[in-house]
Amino acid sequence: MHDFYFFVIRYIMKKNKTHRTRTSNDERRIDGFSNHLQFPQDVMCGVVIVTVTGRREIMIENFKGIIVYEDERIQIQTKDCKLTILGNHLKVDYYTNEEMKIVGRIHQICYEV
Repeated sequence: MHDFYFFVIRYIMKKNKTHRTRTSNDERRIDGFSNHLQFPQDVMCGVVIVTVTGRREIMIENFKGIIVYEDERIQIQTKDCKLTILGNHLKVDYYTNEEMKIVGRIHQICYEV
């Protein structure tokens, strides 16, 4: 059953081949499907997921890449915004295509549109 819905969603996303980005109508349809099927928005729309554990660890999913990598600042590009982590002794513990883990002493997390 879920295969059918994924097919419909893929059809909506590919419907307008002249444009590489989704339109607001397409995103509303996908949101409607995800709400109807009770799929999480991160699965359907690729929104960033930020999980903070205390002040020492942060997990980031659904990102595009690292923009700035410094000891006191790491800036990450996501689909919708730039995510900036400020702190001391920051480092990327691991990095995959799907997620990354940043460790250090985290002071601030900023979202820039």
